[in-house]
Amino acid sequence: MVGLAATQTYLQSLTVRLEEWRLKRRDTEEWMRHRQLPEDLKHRVRRFVQYKWLATRGVNEEAILHALPADLRRDIQRHLCLDLVRRGLHIANI
Repeated sequence: MVGLAATQTYLQSLTVRLEEWRLKRRDTEEWMRHRQLPEDLKHRVRRFVQYKWLATRGVNEEAILHALPADLRRDIQRHLCLDLVRRGLHIANI
């Protein structure tokens, strides 16, 4: 029962973040059109927005980290950087 409720809450949260992402993407498209960006810049912006979504699933990591104490934030950032380095070394050894 508890597992089902947690899954349902997670899915609702994901749905909300997806809708927020769609709205942000729409706003970005309107802004690029209004500013008359050339297609190559539009493409780069779209690629970045998609990368950001795939990397974070719509979670504002900066806001979460900013709300934490400096020492905890530093330790988390160090952990995340070390994880990236480890993955990079693993890929280099393949």
